[in-house]
Amino acid sequence: MRYIFYYNENNEYIGVDELEIGAEIPSNATTVEPVDENGVGLYDPVWNTEKQTWTGISESEWLKKHGIAEEPSLEQKLQAKQTVLIAGLAKDVKTLQGAVKTLVMQNAMNSKEEK
Repeated sequence: MRYIFYYNENNEYIGVDELEIGAEIPSNATTVEPVDENGVGLYDPVWNTEKQTWTGISESEWLKKHGIAEEPSLEQKLQAKQTVLIAGLAKDVKTLQGAVKTLVMQNAMNSKEEK
């Protein structure tokens, strides 16, 4: 027995089956496994009849295609927090600059009044 991998009219993978050794392989099947060069299964594999190979999409593309939200990595979460903190600090700096400007003006006005 050997495995054969079926594809549809758009060359998209549709399933696997066992076939007796020596039996004819159907025209919409291949014995080539839908895996990458490292032997890892592909996401939404498509058969390339010219090259006699399978190609797939990345995991993130597959998740997006199927409407599944990816959990942000720890690094992405930390970067988002850092961005929020920096924005908050920039706002605080502007507020403090405005307060300093007001105090300088008041000080200058007080100095003129004292003379």
